[in-house]
Amino acid sequence: MARIQTVATWGVAAVALIAIALWPLYIKHSESVARAAALPTMAPITRDYEQRGKLIAFWERMAGKHNPQDMLSPRTLAFQYLQRYREKGDIDDVLRAQHMAYVSLKAQPYGNIPAMVALASVDLTLHKFYQALALTKYIETQDPGDREMQIREASLDLEVGRYDAAKRIIDRLGPPKNFDISRDTLVTRYDELTGHLDEARDLIQRPTADQNSLFDSPAQTRAWFYFREGELAFEAGANDEAIADEQKANEIFPNFADAQRFKARFECALKKWQECLTDAAASAAVIPYPETLGYEVDADRALGKNADADQTNGLIRTIERIGNKQHISDRLLAIYYSSHHLYPDDAYEIAKRELQARDDILTEDTLAWAAAMDNRWDVARAESRKAMRFDTQISIMQYHAGVIAEHFGERAEARRRFEKALALNPQFDAVYADDARARLAALPS
Repeated sequence: MARIQTVATWGVAAVALIAIALWPLYIKHSESVARAAALPTMAPITRDYEQRGKLIAFWERMAGKHNPQDMLSPRTLAFQYLQRYREKGDIDDVLRAQHMAYVSLKAQPYGNIPAMVALASVDLTLHKFYQALALTKYIETQDPGDREMQIREASLDLEVGRYDAAKRIIDRLGPPKNFDISRDTLVTRYDELTGHLDEARDLIQRPTADQNSLFDSPAQTRAWFYFREGELAFEAGANDEAIADEQKANEIFPNFADAQRFKARFECALKKWQECLTDAAASAAVIPYPETLGYEVDADRALGKNADADQTNGLIRTIERIGNKQHISDRLLAIYYSSHHLYPDDAYEIAKRELQARDDILTEDTLAWAAAMDNRWDVARAESRKAMRFDTQISIMQYHAGVIAEHFGERAEARRRFEKALALNPQFDAVYADDARARLAALPS
């Protein structure tokens, strides 16, 4: 019952959202000793999260004085709420931040850029991507030439599939400057999405080290990029490194739900079922993402705990009905339903709704697979072609494209996609990797 009650207030499962993450980094294991020696020295980790409650209580008292000219207290409180959201995933903190940002803007309507930035971060977190983009562009008119705001705009462009617009901003930014953390993080994400995985993995080391050298960098901020490095490592088939990255992230920021979730994902793919169950349960105890609960279902079934799996599957359905009123978990729900052959009509409608919020390649791939599982193959082919326009080096996307191509008799294309999915990571999924091998073997030479 406690878990069901938690569902009503849990937060968004946004993977790699650059703006809300505030471009955090943490130093990565380097295969090159020479390169590692050239990077800044790691600073001690600050357990700032242990003081979050006290900081919020202080600023709540200050904002509670209701001074009509006080714009500083409410906007500072807004940022503290957002940071606690990143740490604990309580969506109510995002709504509190939104309220405080408006209070700050009421006290100082003009030139109050930090409060507007807080609102843009709120919009992003609530998956109001186009609204966040519009507000960011407005902020840029108030402070022309602000490089960080240009980077935020480009980050949002990536969220809504405006890759050409993001690239134009990246080109205008020019080569990286000293400690150019936000620019390097943006380019890492752009490279990853547009089919340059090796470049993304190489580039992320620099901002990782830069951010990590800052002694006052929040622990969650530093852990976030170890979490990201783990994701990139898994996409490249470096599975042991990926698990180690997520473990390190959780050591830096204990009970880091995102790191535990991704560690569970990797362990499930590797069929390490007990480890997957342990990490998925730990992550879901903090934030019950549908994705994380899905790993619990898979692990329980693999371990013969079908009653537990059925109960958790019911909880995921409950999340859709009562815990997703902001629709911030639409993509994850569509993915879970489609990959488990559940509620195909619902999965398709949810994926279509998500496409209205952000028409990026990941959502296009989600819709393509949901359409395929709902026997809407023409839609699946159209969306898959859009999703794969950069030949993105993510195995599951390559696999989806292969299955859809095979359905239409495009054998050469199907072979190419299956081969690429397995070349990137031969163990990218506990079920689909084996299926890719079987389909590949069955295709005529």
